[in-house]
Amino acid sequence: MNREHSFLNLALTALSSVSFLMTATAANSGRCEPHIAVQPKLFPAPLHAVRLTDGPFLHAQEMDRRWLLSMDPDRFLSGFRSEAGLETSVPRYGGWENSGASGHAFGHYLSALSMMYASTGDRALLDKIDYCVDALDECQRTEGTGLLAGFERSRELFAELERGDIRSQGFDLNGGWVPFYTLHKEFAGLVDICRYTPNRKALSVLIRFTDWLDDLVAKLSDEQMAQILVCEHGGMTEALADVYALTGERKYLDLAQRFDHRTFLRPLAIGQDSLPGHHGNMEIPKIVGAIREYECTGEERYRRIAEFFWDRVVNHHTYVIGGNTEHEHFGAPDMLANRLSEGTCETCNTYNMLKLTRHLFQTDPKSRYADYYERALYNQILASQNPDDGMVCYMSPMSSGSRKTFSLPFDSFWCCVGTGMENHAHYGEFIYFTDGGSEVFVNLYIPSTFDWEAQGVTLEQKTEFPYSDEIQFRISTPRARRFALYLRRPSWAAGCEVTVNGRPVKAKTDEAGYIRLDRKWHDDDEVCLVVKQTLRSEAIPGDSTQRAYLYGPVVLSALLAEDEAVPVIVADEMSDAASLVKCTDPASLRFETRTTRPVQKELIPYFEVGGRRMMVYFRHFPETTWQEQLAELRMREDREAWLREHTVSQFTLGEMQPERDHNFHGEKTQPHEFEGRKYRESLGGWFSFDMKVDPDRPNTLYCTYWGNRFYNHSFDIEVNGKKIGFENIHNWGPRYIERSYQIPDELTSGREQVTVTLRAIREDAVAGPLFDCRVMR
Repeated sequence: MNREHSFLNLALTALSSVSFLMTATAANSGRCEPHIAVQPKLFPAPLHAVRLTDGPFLHAQEMDRRWLLSMDPDRFLSGFRSEAGLETSVPRYGGWENSGASGHAFGHYLSALSMMYASTGDRALLDKIDYCVDALDECQRTEGTGLLAGFERSRELFAELERGDIRSQGFDLNGGWVPFYTLHKEFAGLVDICRYTPNRKALSVLIRFTDWLDDLVAKLSDEQMAQILVCEHGGMTEALADVYALTGERKYLDLAQRFDHRTFLRPLAIGQDSLPGHHGNMEIPKIVGAIREYECTGEERYRRIAEFFWDRVVNHHTYVIGGNTEHEHFGAPDMLANRLSEGTCETCNTYNMLKLTRHLFQTDPKSRYADYYERALYNQILASQNPDDGMVCYMSPMSSGSRKTFSLPFDSFWCCVGTGMENHAHYGEFIYFTDGGSEVFVNLYIPSTFDWEAQGVTLEQKTEFPYSDEIQFRISTPRARRFALYLRRPSWAAGCEVTVNGRPVKAKTDEAGYIRLDRKWHDDDEVCLVVKQTLRSEAIPGDSTQRAYLYGPVVLSALLAEDEAVPVIVADEMSDAASLVKCTDPASLRFETRTTRPVQKELIPYFEVGGRRMMVYFRHFPETTWQEQLAELRMREDREAWLREHTVSQFTLGEMQPERDHNFHGEKTQPHEFEGRKYRESLGGWFSFDMKVDPDRPNTLYCTYWGNRFYNHSFDIEVNGKKIGFENIHNWGPRYIERSYQIPDELTSGREQVTVTLRAIREDAVAGPLFDCRVMR
């Protein structure tokens, strides 16, 4: 590189730094981003201007802060240093950080540190951020291309892609596990450092990283990009659009649009619900990217996609707590009753849905977005943290008698551990919004303060909501100011009352769902808002007899003893919640069922449940037939209990994480979907996976197939290379068929697991379709 070229690069970097400083300052202070085409109608109050002061959200934030401070950055950085050619003796963290996705949790960690620093001002968090950025800068300079990757064989993998050598079976890319999904977390972490902290070196690291990716992608055709995008790639469009918004460099917006997954977006653009069978956390980030691309480009199709997707998910695919999917996948719309299991409501999905909701609210400030945000925030995000130790859960089970499983501090690091670090670091983000001028909106009723710097006003919110209906606001201002205060009227509220300095004010709600108080405000003015909470029930989509109970925005749950049978509610009238449930202690939100069999049950807020055995949805039986129906229900429960007791391992084919957990491999195979269920089959090839076995007892393999197949579905079933069965599926009928195969003892004795293979008997034969596999004692 000659001196003139070097000087030009330095000059461009300096100009980008100035642009970044302007943009980051704007984004973090509730003002316009200068480079985007569609400016929002409302801006979230910057995190550094909001402080939580009391209540369960403050507790969750503090537990998260302690966890973040307890982590060792060097264990996250170990993979990056190794891949860059630097020596490191520090072991990587466990979980996914040590199994092919090293770096994904580190990206979330950077984001969480940045937002927690903005939310608390804790300097120790910033010290960790600065250390991590310096380390990444060293890795980049040593590696030489700008690449930042902590997973093994990263340089070889990306070199193959750059040459156009692209191979994927859906949840892998060239033998690597979701590499662009992992890179997205790193991009997002650097972006958040730029947004929320005073660290300036992060920009140059981010630009070098983005330029490396731009060089790689520039060599690929649209067809080759489409091959890459078959594999999960997270929110690459969002992160790269954010780089454009930070720098104003058009090439980064063009790069973001190269990651548009048109195959998935195209049906949504024409109003087609194509979600059934899709992996939730694979798809929602693409829609967050779409709304960000709308903001950057002004292209209406992106907005239509995002609004349609949000409506379908929230109103047709969502459980009562605000979460979605079962075993990570969407099913048929409005049919959730047959999808109640221990695998419902992946936390990552709701993390991303709230991000999408915030963008849509800024573009179209309607209370329906805030209503959903509140529902999901209280009942899934807050509830996803164990209040005793701050650990987080992957799934929020909606099946009765289930319980949440929480992570370990340093060894779990699943995707939902990464988003879990972030979830409790930015609660202040959606409480207050401004229009950039003289209007302030209050969306959430959480004890907090907002330093409205532009107006020279501090707004203090005091409340014990949802344990109380009353919310008080106190205004501090050195001189009288005229501004409009908008208070959200929740859709669940039975009524609202407002007083200003003790005097009643007519609480008129506008079309957007807000009560507007426009006046000249003085120091120490006080506003009191009363939102009347009441009991109500909500049926699960697909079965009006299975209902959950809510008080205000809070979902209620019953705790169950270890061996307690799941209770049912006996009543002829199901929709009158007050006749079926009574309040026993409003100050602690304690309720009791009135007509439950076999015993009455206490109900508590779902976010207080922690890891205890519980239920949310109650079955309702009429007085005349409840005994007969209950007997049938008990029979089903007994079979399910028997299955749980005798199952050694279970595996659902075609789903990303289960396939990863079971070491899935294959040739000439792709995941497919039928009736909302995933499956695998192979034309002329094979697929294999590992299953745990009981080394001391006889084991039987159970496989679930779809029987309505013709032609040549002929295949062998092998365990550790030995044939134990053969199937020829030919017109078994339009139903699911379960077949069993005894596994010879010599294949399991002394072993903890075996490898199961389905192999087509010849090139024109098909192995499968296999939906589910189970090893039973």
